[in-house]
Amino acid sequence: MSNSKFRVGMVGAGGIARSVHIPAWLSQADVEIVGVTDLVPAAAEQAAKLAGENAVACATLDDLLALKPDAIDVCTPNKAHPPVVIRALEAGCHVLCEKPLATSTAEIRAMGEAADKAGRVLCAVQNHRFRGETRAIRQWADQGALGEVYHARVRAMRRAFLPTPAGFIDGALSGGGPCMDIGVHALDAALWLMGFPKPVRVSGTSKVNFAKGHKIPGKWGEWDRARFSVEDFAAGFVHFENGATLTLEAAWLGHQKEDEDFSFQLYGTESGVQWPSGEFASTCNGTFIDGRVAFPNKVEKPHAALITAFLEACRNGGPSPVPWTEAIQVMAILEAIYASQLERREITLSV
Repeated sequence: MSNSKFRVGMVGAGGIARSVHIPAWLSQADVEIVGVTDLVPAAAEQAAKLAGENAVACATLDDLLALKPDAIDVCTPNKAHPPVVIRALEAGCHVLCEKPLATSTAEIRAMGEAADKAGRVLCAVQNHRFRGETRAIRQWADQGALGEVYHARVRAMRRAFLPTPAGFIDGALSGGGPCMDIGVHALDAALWLMGFPKPVRVSGTSKVNFAKGHKIPGKWGEWDRARFSVEDFAAGFVHFENGATLTLEAAWLGHQKEDEDFSFQLYGTESGVQWPSGEFASTCNGTFIDGRVAFPNKVEKPHAALITAFLEACRNGGPSPVPWTEAIQVMAILEAIYASQLERREITLSV
């Protein structure tokens, strides 16, 4: 790649694009955002003003691609990811795409195969892998301190924080509720620390307990209950090929003390560790040991760290920081939780 600036186009100008992605891109050296497009022209214009003096608001994706960006950053509702990503890849762009990469394994495979064919980097925004705590626990585990993980307990549970925009609560736009919103993040980080064992069987449940009624008020305001067409709670039990198991719980609304429990516990043959605190429990010579993994490198802005890694991969031809072959395993589990609820049986996977 030449020494000229790396050119980025933004698709989607919502809150995550304006508050997180645009500042993260602007913090990179030799990068410029050349354009922004959104179905709402005013939103594209607002985001373009934030994106630097050279950024313009584009009416369509084709108009944006005509600016010849090196990469496209996709921040649309979940269901809109696949056609945008594939079109950008076919146009020769690298692609950074908000999580989940897509809402089905079939779509992720199509996107991944398009990236492989084009020889471009496709990266899902799983920013929790880039937190300093996650990296430190991974290094600690890689040194053998955790041993073989035989079980994980993953929780993405909120008391009363339900996102109100239609892009979250309308299944035609989001593809799912808390599983797709926050469960995907916690599950990805846990699987990354486990070394991504292959999932083979999943049973699960997904349901609406509170979002259609008024028993639990939302701390982010009101939502359209008539339009609400996803779950507000889901849980799953996963078996892996190596014999390990995992439980996942995800909710936007529920009666619990904590405003949010976004965490997981890994149970290993040498130690057990809690994320993100880094607290661990073990034994040595018959003595019980409790401690905490040291976090020497605090990462204040994991989105920016992920974008730095994505940018390096694009410039140097390296592998994706979050490859689609891992994203498809995460989605296979979430997809199977929904299928298990619908079909009332355990689902066998073949990813």
